[in-house]
This record gives sequence, structure tokens and C-alpha cells, in this order.
Amino acid sequence: MRKVTIGIPAYNEELNILNMLRAVEGQACGIAEVIISDDSTDGTPGVVANFIKNSSLNIVHIHHSVRRGAAAAWNEIFEKATGDSIVLYDADTIPRPDCTGRLVAGLSGKNGLCASNSQPVQVAGLAGRASSFISSWLRFVRQAGLSKYTVMGRGLSIDAGAAKKITIPQNVIAIDLYLQCAVLEMGLDVVYDDGAVVYFRPAASLQDLASQVLRAASGHGQIKEYVSKLGMGLPLSVAISRTARAIASDPLGAASVAIGYSPLPYYRAKLGGRTRSALWHTAASSKSIDPDKPRAAK
Repeated sequence: MRKVTIGIPAYNEELNILNMLRAVEGQACGIAEVIISDDSTDGTPGVVANFIKNSSLNIVHIHHSVRRGAAAAWNEIFEKATGDSIVLYDADTIPRPDCTGRLVAGLSGKNGLCASNSQPVQVAGLAGRASSFISSWLRFVRQAGLSKYTVMGRGLSIDAGAAKKITIPQNVIAIDLYLQCAVLEMGLDVVYDDGAVVYFRPAASLQDLASQVLRAASGHGQIKEYVSKLGMGLPLSVAISRTARAIASDPLGAASVAIGYSPLPYYRAKLGGRTRSALWHTAASSKSIDPDKPRAAK
């Protein structure tokens, strides 16, 4: 049986970290340790400290007084992990009880990385509908096969031996895509498990939606040559067919995307360099996920 390390990067997650840790306690598989790499300036350290007092989990909480970014957090988790498998979760998500077990089971044979299926809950407003549509489109694309859209950082597993050979540059925005490229370059496979569900709250404001879209575009642009070298572009035929499927399943969401994307030039100017920095603009409207919502979600 694989020894499992859960890794959680955290930056000002006092509204979310407790729900995440409770969800980790409820995972239907053995967890050897939980490593929290934390740059927070809010009450996150105190929330974690109080949780540790009454938890059966072996939690290693590493707090830094300066903000280093998600790449540094993942690198630290890789370095400190003692497990055979490392499962990474964003602090503002809630994995389904069987998610960790499924992600770990995905690391069989030559599989070096297993990607999860991130599903939105508490969808609100135009931005929320647009975010939900994008999530559905990404799911359809992942079901079609490997591409640059396969891995989402909200939840994934990676073989610890492979992880310890990887150092993600701290200026990289799309750290999940970089990790996917690095694993493939080792000659290992990357797989997607549609049943490994991680719930998240999508952006509810147009500014937060724009920030996420612009950051994703910047992140992919940073490492486009790496992606091209590995042949992970999305085939046009797949893009067209999956887009048509997504539109047919949620026409209102598709319309929301069209409307929500229209002010992108305005928000690009307003947010400035924050959408091109690894120290991202935090989407406040996607925080404080309701732990009861995932139980009712499909």
C-alpha cells in the first residue's frame, strides 16, 4: 500500500482551510501526513494550530513570513514529503471522500500524475455561470484525451519519486501545466480520473473571472514552447466538437462566457501586471465555500 502525503499550499485561507482539513480527515484512505506550506498574513496559522490540537491527522504546518507563491509551496511540499504518493489540493476546495483514494490509485504502472475533475458549487451570477461553463468545457476536453488542459491544480496526485526530481521556477504561473510537462518529459504518463471530484466555488464577480482568465492565458504563454515540444496542443477537431457539446448542454453558460469575456481589455488595464505575476490577484468572490453544498452536488 502506498504511503500518502497530502500537500496544501495556503495564502490567506482563513475562510477555507478548516473546511479543507475536515474534508481531508474524511478521506476514505490512509494518509500518512499533511503538509501545509503557508505564506498567510491573515488568521490562517491560528486556524490550523487550533485544528491540529484535536485532529488525528499528522499535520506539518510550515509558515513563512513573506509571500513566495504557489510554485515555492509545491516545491517545498515535494521536498518535505515522506510518502510514496503526493496528493495536492488547493486550500479553497473540498475533495469528495473517495477523491484521494482514486487519485492515488491512478498512479499505477507508468502513470506519474493523475488529474482530478474539478466541479463548481455555489454558482452565482453571470460570472459564476461563465465559470461553470468553462469548467464543463474543460471536463469534456479532458475526457477526449491528453492535452495541455488535462491537469488542474485544484487537485492532483503525483508519484513522489518523480516530484522530487522537479523544481518549478518561481515565476511560473501555470504550475499545474508545467508539472504535467515535466512528468511527460520523464517518460511517464499523465491520466485523468473523471470520478476523482474536487469541488470549488467559481468566481462570482466579472473582475475575478477576468483575473483568472487573464492569468491562465499568461501562464500558458510563459511555457508555450515547452507545451509545443511535447505535442500537447488541443486538436482543432476536438476543440470544435467539445465546444459544441458544451454549448448544447449549457447555452446560457455559453452566452455568459461571451458576455463575461467582453470586458477583458478593461480588466487587463485595471489589474495591470498582477495578471502576469506568479503572485496572483486573489479572487475574493471564490472563497468561503459552503461545506454542505458538495454533499448535494452531483
